[in-house]
This record gives sequence, structure tokens and C-alpha cells, in this order.
Amino acid sequence: KDPADKKKWIVDEEAAEIVKRIFNLCIAGKGPMQIAKILTADKVLTVTAYHARQKGWAMPENLYQWCAKSVAGILERREYTGCTVNFKTYTNSIWDKKQRDNPLEKQAIFPNTHEAIIEEAVFEKVQQVRQQRHRKTRTGRSSIFSGLVYCADCGEKLYYGATNNYRPEGAFFDCSLH
Repeated sequence: KDPADKKKWIVDEEAAEIVKRIFNLCIAGKGPMQIAKILTADKVLTVTAYHARQKGWAMPENLYQWCAKSVAGILERREYTGCTVNFKTYTNSIWDKKQRDNPLEKQAIFPNTHEAIIEEAVFEKVQQVRQQRHRKTRTGRSSIFSGLVYCADCGEKLYYGATNNYRPEGAFFDCSLH
């Protein structure tokens, strides 16, 4: 937030460079776990450690130990495109305090409310890449059909796997429920 105007956001250039790097790594084909390993190896401060340093709070134990969930959270934040997003979560009633994610169509998105770090086209490209991610087996192979094939019996996703002898002709798709 801008110290002069609490309703205005300003870009933190140091953090913005890390966000841009994360988006570029994702476009290059890296998944959240791979990006987390790269950031950890390069000794980039985690979100928590960076925030603690900015506020002058006690530093966490693992300053550089990134996790895939943090990276995925960054990749899903539309606010980096210059939008303000309201109503991301909801509760069922005043007695049920559990926060639930609101679907995108029920969220209120206000474009161009602050300076963008990531272009809208880059954000959308990353969302497409993340929707069609291909997990590699222990052999390092993935199938062009990964994420596209579903079980005929129950409708769940089929996962690509390899046999213990690691031969490509022994690869298979397996139902997540059976």
C-alpha cells in the first residue's frame, strides 16, 4: 500500500522481479515443484521471510525453502495483472465459519485498478499451461494424452504410468479410483 494513500497499491520492484521470474519459468514448462526447487537452490527469500524482513518481524527458520503450494498460489493470483478481485471465498452461514472458494463467475473482478506486474496475456497463457500439465513418470516420459483421458466406468482422470522395467511399450493409463 502507498504510505500517502492507503487505498492505492504500489509495486514492490524486488518482489515483482521474483513474480515475473515465476511466471516465466511456468511458461517455459516448469511446474510449481520444479520452480520451488529452482528458487530454493538460488536462495530466493520465501514470501513469509520477505514479508518478515519488510515488517521487521522475527525471521522464520527456513528463509529459502519454497514449497510448490506457495508457487501455485502466486501463479493463480489475478491481482498481478492490475485487477482487484473481490468475493474469492464465501461461507455458507453465520454458524458455519469454513471458507469455501467462490467460482470465478461469482467473483467481482475490477480491471486496471493498479499497476500490473504481469500482462493479461501472460497470465492467461500460464493458466492454460497449468490446465494441461503433463506429469512425467520415473522414466522422465509423459504421454500426449495426459490430462485428456478419462475412465469409461466412473469418469475420473486416467494417470499415465510405466512398468517396473521402464520400457516404453509397457506404459499404461490407470484410473485414479480403481
